[in-house]
Amino acid sequence: MNKYSSILLLVLLCGCSATVIRNDASVSFSKDKHDFGTIPYKNEATYSFKFFNPGKTMLIINDVKTSCGCTVPEWPKEPIHPGRRGQITIKYDAAYPGVFHKTVEVIYNGLESPFSLEIKGEVEYPEEDKN
Repeated sequence: MNKYSSILLLVLLCGCSATVIRNDASVSFSKDKHDFGTIPYKNEATYSFKFFNPGKTMLIINDVKTSCGCTVPEWPKEPIHPGRRGQITIKYDAAYPGVFHKTVEVIYNGLESPFSLEIKGEVEYPEEDKN
């Protein structure tokens, strides 16, 4: 085997093993649903979903997608080491009165990805609409 073939083989082998490690991550949420109850009209409601990395590899949250623009997520951008904790904070803009139910998809570097979180509640109607 020449020098270039050896380097190419080494690069290919390293790439494959990195894929196996990347897919080995796991995440455990203490709670996957939150009920805000009744929220005053035009108030922002916030909740933080706490999680834990029970695995043996780094947990990397690649993205957090929401079912609408009224729900804004914040999550750690740095890898979460094994045995460490983190949180995903969801802000809900109560701009529209009525009942709501939203899903949040957590996309991470594990085989069980994505993981679904849910929020729900009811936004009060403004005073002028109650009559």
